[in-house]
Amino acid sequence: MSSHDPNPLPYGALPYYQVHFIVDSVKVVDPAIFMAKCEPLTRGHLRNKTVIALQWSGGRLADVLKSDKTLSEMLMPLMLDEGAIRIDPQDNRVRIYTSWKREDNLKFSLSFFKAIERIATTIRQLSK
Repeated sequence: MSSHDPNPLPYGALPYYQVHFIVDSVKVVDPAIFMAKCEPLTRGHLRNKTVIALQWSGGRLADVLKSDKTLSEMLMPLMLDEGAIRIDPQDNRVRIYTSWKREDNLKFSLSFFKAIERIATTIRQLSK
């Protein structure tokens, strides 16, 4: 008689997705300039959890985005759902992406898209 594993390992594709926004045709001379990461600083637990500030780290792009108060106001209510925002240069493009999400939590947010568009505009201005 064969014994069955009570906790089998998952196999195949898992139902998790990561949304990427690509800023194309960017002249990346120094990749360190375009590296950035935004993490929410939170207070409270579970239902009472709120974002109290945003912490930007990285190169020159992170410093410019940190000083943009309008962008901070746009991102504050969205960061609990989105998690960290990462920005990475690749050849002649810059990739903006968030954390992995389960397929039933994956949705399009116009307000988050506007915030990403503001980040992309800043990237284009820095690449000139």
